[in-house]
Amino acid sequence: MPLPVIAKALEPGATIAFISPSARLVDAFPDVMTRATNVLQNRGYKVKTLYTPDAGIQSSIENRVSEIRTAFLDPTVSAIICVVGGPSFTELLPALIADTELHAHIRANPKIVVGYSDITGLHWFLHAYTGLRTFYGPGAIPELGDVGSVDDESTPVAFCAKHLFRAIESREPLGDIARSPFYALKLPPFFKEPASVEPAALAPPPAWTWIRPGKARGRLFGGCLTVVARLQGVPSIVPDWRGRIVFVETALGETEGSGNPLARVRAGFADLIAAGVFEEAAGLVVGRAFGYNSAEARDKYASVIKGLLCEGRLAATNPFPILLNVDIGHTRPMVTLPFDALAELDSEKDRFAVLESGVE
Repeated sequence: MPLPVIAKALEPGATIAFISPSARLVDAFPDVMTRATNVLQNRGYKVKTLYTPDAGIQSSIENRVSEIRTAFLDPTVSAIICVVGGPSFTELLPALIADTELHAHIRANPKIVVGYSDITGLHWFLHAYTGLRTFYGPGAIPELGDVGSVDDESTPVAFCAKHLFRAIESREPLGDIARSPFYALKLPPFFKEPASVEPAALAPPPAWTWIRPGKARGRLFGGCLTVVARLQGVPSIVPDWRGRIVFVETALGETEGSGNPLARVRAGFADLIAAGVFEEAAGLVVGRAFGYNSAEARDKYASVIKGLLCEGRLAATNPFPILLNVDIGHTRPMVTLPFDALAELDSEKDRFAVLESGVE
């Protein structure tokens, strides 16, 4: 495993590149991309969107690998933000793993990288082959390109942008992880009508829930639950989970507005247990689950975690603290978490904090 590499804090006037390593939605949502670009430009940054239309599966793989290489090799680019998640990042792994020239360049020229969902695979690859600290945070679609103003704190985009910029601009430890005063019940209306400027309905968020109390310190690592489970099949990028505060969150369901089916959530956690992820973990942070919008639905979601992790063998051998309903992943708004940064859980203080900066 390479030594840790940390990118420099983003400076005014720096260039940020948008890339699409998984789903390819730039052409489908031009207005959303314009809003996301404006969020960054209004902050004083320059923006490049690296995107070449695909012409089939192999063309798509070649384009996405090329766009990643371009973003990292371009000396004018200081940060990379992924446009969106998707289903197919692992198609790129054989080429990226073989690219030792790229690994060396990234180690010598570290850059900020932000994304979530299927981008979990990019984070894991970069950690395993370059040591780069990256960030689990918002994409252009839908977060930074959401309807609303970053100056209006009643909008999800303002919360997302505030905590993204805090994570990638400040050399101070992130400290206590913020809790949003609201959350979006559904996807933005522009997913149905790309030109829509109708805001999504908001509701008071469920409170943080300590499924199991306790105190812990450890380095953060994780991602989208189902992707984390799949990536156990790529041994060269699987981290050492010992002493980690693991974070996971769940993706959308198959129908509009639905969350990841409970059976799939259960299978995902079971896969991680079988892979030994929690044998020596220090703690677990679980994101607020998309689509679980009633108290009854959230109780059922929590019951899966309780049944698998708070009962049986693991409960007796490693009773680590578990925190549920944090603003990470497939929820709006979201915070930005730095991978591999030292974090702390303390149920007595109702505290989840990152004790280091994500940047130098």
